[in-house]
Amino acid sequence: MSKIVLSGIGKSFGETPVLRGIDLTVEAGQFVTLVGPSGCGKSTLLRILAGLEAADTGTVTIGDRDVTRTRPSDRNLAMVFQSYALYPHLTVAENMMTPLKLRDLGPAGRLPIVGPMLARSEYLRLRQQVQTTAEALRIEALLHRKPGQLSGGQRQRAALGRAMVRNPVAFLMDEPLSNLDAALRVHMRAELSELHRRLETTFVYVTHDQAEALTMSDQMAVMMNGEILQYGRPAHVYGAPASLEVAKFIGSPAINVLPGEIDSTGGLSVMGKLLLPDTRLARQPVSVGVRPEHLTLDPNGSFRGVIRHRENLGSDLFLHVQLDGVEKAVILRSHPRILAGTGLEEEVTFSATADEVHVFGADGLRLHMARPSLVEVA
Repeated sequence: MSKIVLSGIGKSFGETPVLRGIDLTVEAGQFVTLVGPSGCGKSTLLRILAGLEAADTGTVTIGDRDVTRTRPSDRNLAMVFQSYALYPHLTVAENMMTPLKLRDLGPAGRLPIVGPMLARSEYLRLRQQVQTTAEALRIEALLHRKPGQLSGGQRQRAALGRAMVRNPVAFLMDEPLSNLDAALRVHMRAELSELHRRLETTFVYVTHDQAEALTMSDQMAVMMNGEILQYGRPAHVYGAPASLEVAKFIGSPAINVLPGEIDSTGGLSVMGKLLLPDTRLARQPVSVGVRPEHLTLDPNGSFRGVIRHRENLGSDLFLHVQLDGVEKAVILRSHPRILAGTGLEEEVTFSATADEVHVFGADGLRLHMARPSLVEVA
């Protein structure tokens, strides 16, 4: 395992800047996810780390070695692509053996038919490596099949096996689960997390799916417009977003954003309702973010609105409630049994958990409030 450091990485395609001075440190053995919307530069950053793209500025360091100008094959990194990139005419075993043959055998040993005879001991060693890797991934029964005979999940495991068999210093994964159906994605998320724990190897994972980032990562980097807006533990990014952009992107359903105000005494109010009596902030207009799980149906609540839409997910039910003076409906989470008697166009009242709100200034950055005492909104 080796520490990976990206310093000042910049990249432009023509006149369009794609990466703007990215600094990122991945500690040895960590599972780090780059997450962001399409076009934010996350895949380009991964390709620069792999050596498939050249950075315009900055350096890439793996361990103690500067690999900025090093060929991809000499970086000892394994890449898993979105499309799997398996050779359709080769079996799973042959696909897994290909990178080993290219790395460990000379030109004569790679020849078809005669190669295995000329390098018999080497081929036995490579086959054993393939078998060991297949057992770790539980795909021994698939080794003699070709990619066209595999399901999506089996192809994904075969692609992982081809990457694992080389014993790389790190795995680089570019949206490897995006082609799978929803149920299989959930299953493969658990498998990848388990695999990471078993291998104790560095994973750098690219996705646009925040659920993958939140459930699998040790650290996650939220990227937008070629920049890393926040880097930290998933629980911290979700619970303390550094900016309004991060807060809106991370979380499903999305965070509710309401207009608020810090008054002359430092009190925080939302739509005229006092949430916190003393934030120690200067008087200013603010945006207040409240996640759906921190809004509660309350017959004595101060917020009142009309139900416009219901989303029943079985274990949870999300209500879209329209408030007067707010353009976008507010989403709150509850349990289906609690809301069994409610219907569309009904009026409901609710309250907010005051110590769970997120406050952002006019520049969109998080404001850090003092919370010496709390007021329950009711």
